[in-house]
Amino acid sequence: MVELVDAPVGLAAVRVLGADATSRAFLDWLISPHLALPPHATFRDVLDTSAAISRALAASGLFRAQSVRIQPAEDGDDAHVDLVYNVRERGRFFIKTATELGEGEGTASLEGRLTNLFGHADVLSLNASLGTKTKRAFDASLSLPVTPAMSSHAFLSLLGTERELGAQGGGGREERMALKAGLRKSVLGVPIPGNEIVAELAWRCIGSLSDDAGTSIRQSAGPAAKASLSHSFTRDTLDDAIMPTSGSLLRVINELSLAGKLDAFVPPSPSGSQNLLGQGNNAFWKTEAHARKGWSLTNGLTLSLTGRAGLLHLLAGDPSTLHYSDKFQLGGPLSVRAFGPGGMGGREGSTSVGGDLYYSLGLSILGNIPRRPDWPTKFHAWINMGRLQGIDGSPFFRSIHTAVTQPSISVGLGLVYRFDPIRVEVNFGVPLVAARGEVLKRGPQVGIGLEFL
Repeated sequence: MVELVDAPVGLAAVRVLGADATSRAFLDWLISPHLALPPHATFRDVLDTSAAISRALAASGLFRAQSVRIQPAEDGDDAHVDLVYNVRERGRFFIKTATELGEGEGTASLEGRLTNLFGHADVLSLNASLGTKTKRAFDASLSLPVTPAMSSHAFLSLLGTERELGAQGGGGREERMALKAGLRKSVLGVPIPGNEIVAELAWRCIGSLSDDAGTSIRQSAGPAAKASLSHSFTRDTLDDAIMPTSGSLLRVINELSLAGKLDAFVPPSPSGSQNLLGQGNNAFWKTEAHARKGWSLTNGLTLSLTGRAGLLHLLAGDPSTLHYSDKFQLGGPLSVRAFGPGGMGGREGSTSVGGDLYYSLGLSILGNIPRRPDWPTKFHAWINMGRLQGIDGSPFFRSIHTAVTQPSISVGLGLVYRFDPIRVEVNFGVPLVAARGEVLKRGPQVGIGLEFL
């Protein structure tokens, strides 16, 4: 056997049978990095190459079964062999429907996916939903692998939403359309922790404001445009997304944007202007960081600490022209609990003015229901704190000091239902400290989502 493995032999050809919907050019691109055998190749090298190609075919996500055989070369050369793969392609169509209820909002959604439409492991997907607050939303995207290792994909997306802004948004409604293109790390077309770079062109329009809507959101009413370039980095080693006992999560997002009302994109007047972007336009840098750490305690209890922070820094333009949707909002069942959605920070009547600086911290203990450790429902106790504010020309470190020393705080108890990967919470919370004018949510509060504070 040892003599056979070390016997000199070359590789004449690699053939893939059964890949009828997959482009031959794509298969060549996928396989060719693994064909560089050493000058004096042995049967062992051929076996290693066959294993590497098998892994590459599996990583493409196109095949549900594969087998390989080594046979004499078709050209009759006894010193060479062929690798012949027999594969069975996966189904190309996928469709799923879902409904969600919580915190006064109901949503019905449809998800469809078409794989390998062009034969290059491409994925064409469509997500559409209808709801009571987010009236309509859709996301149509096309992604393609950009490396034979299948670890990075390029994507192009068209997105649209129409949502109610609620009382904190002046009782108005926002419509948004965006075109995105970028690169991201992914496996089988699904994004995974790593780096992502995205360029975006967006159109948004706020309208149907109530009579008592604040001045700041009225300045954002009407059609507006935004062009941005963003980079995000994610590192996730949590062993469980809902009840982590070890590991950590870190996500950092940076965005550079040029934004303004559509009628403001005009060149400066000949006499000169202090705003080189045109009256009403602005440029800004926006950064956010999310971190989470989990620990295992005794008797099935887990402890989780979560922190979030963000800063919006105006690079050019007038601070008063910043769009409502570009500012940070804080508060709600997925954010600082026991406060209303977008209920923290400065206000003009019932309208939130948003903020340029925020942070939030959450400490949670989750445990099993007594004598029911196998139930997906878990006991939950938490304390949240945070603050949202504008900088408004104040010295930066003074703003930081104010935010850190004057937080809003809430505590509560509740139940968490594991509906992986979705988490459902029913909490009873009490605000302990709140800034003047912030919207409080005493008593029961329901939250449904993927990430909570």
